[in-house]
Amino acid sequence: MKLHNFDFSRKIFFHPDNIARYARGERPFPITVEIDLTNKCNHKCAFCFYSEHLSTSRATLDTALVLQRLEEMRGLGTKGISFTGGGEPTLHKDFPLILRGAKRLGFDLGCITNGSNVTEKNHDAYFESLQWIRFSMGGGDPESYRTVQGVDHFDRVLANLLSLCRAKRERGAGLNIGARVLVSTANLASLPGFAELLLEAEGLNYLQLAQDQFTKPGDTFWDDPATQAVFARVEKTLNRAGVRLLASGYVPLQSGLDIPRTCYAHFFQVAITAEGDVVFCKNGRGQEHAYIGNINANTLAEIWAGEKTRELEAKYKPTTCGLYCKNIALNLALEQSLHPAPDMSPNFIS
Repeated sequence: MKLHNFDFSRKIFFHPDNIARYARGERPFPITVEIDLTNKCNHKCAFCFYSEHLSTSRATLDTALVLQRLEEMRGLGTKGISFTGGGEPTLHKDFPLILRGAKRLGFDLGCITNGSNVTEKNHDAYFESLQWIRFSMGGGDPESYRTVQGVDHFDRVLANLLSLCRAKRERGAGLNIGARVLVSTANLASLPGFAELLLEAEGLNYLQLAQDQFTKPGDTFWDDPATQAVFARVEKTLNRAGVRLLASGYVPLQSGLDIPRTCYAHFFQVAITAEGDVVFCKNGRGQEHAYIGNINANTLAEIWAGEKTRELEAKYKPTTCGLYCKNIALNLALEQSLHPAPDMSPNFIS
């Protein structure tokens, strides 16, 4: 068995106006914005690249400012908001209020959560506002979960997931519910049992298995036949409940590529940290050189037109930025569309 990554780069072609604006030399504002509402977190995930920062900064965005900037984003052309971390978004004291406010503005909304605080008291806000929600799971049983996630919350999170799925069935709601496991040697063996537990989660749309972002070149764990055999068992079990098995991976090294010539990704997605910093690339959290402004000090329009944004646009190239690139497929798709090879003959569709 071979799991293939979902090609999210196709989504940019749902926004031809933005592509055309860029081709005309304009600078469209991003379609998607990730917002870290808070740095507060009640978990200690071993895989969290942001953990050192979270241990020293418990910043939380002001509710009134968030709603103000959301209204501004809507006017600038943003269509989707993903509430993520940073810390755990549901720990923001006004999370339901912010969800409802963003929904009234007309945004599509998503949330990435550790699930520990996704309780029935806020189900109304989730079903009224969210298009999708994804639970991050450190493992498929209490032991592996504790090893990876750093807390004994497996039973609690599983109960919250099952409760949300049950409420979805009862309401006939369209909320897309998923779970994601960052696969490692610590939790691989727990996955088949976890798939069995998910058979009770009628209403769950998918389980996503993800590669470790710290995977080094030459690491064969993900593609090892024994690992793939576990994935095959998981998929066979999930098929009984109509739950899709998805994959997510990274391109850890892009230094061998001679294209794309620039990074287009920030014209489609950026991030805002709990301190209010706007991050040129959502992968650049914690790297101050990637910050282009702060929403506590300036409007988003001012930040987008600012010198730092334009400086990074001229400087950043996916071939040399050195980050684990989640956006390389997006960049390559745009490069091939905006600058087709001479022998492509793009006006001959056949």
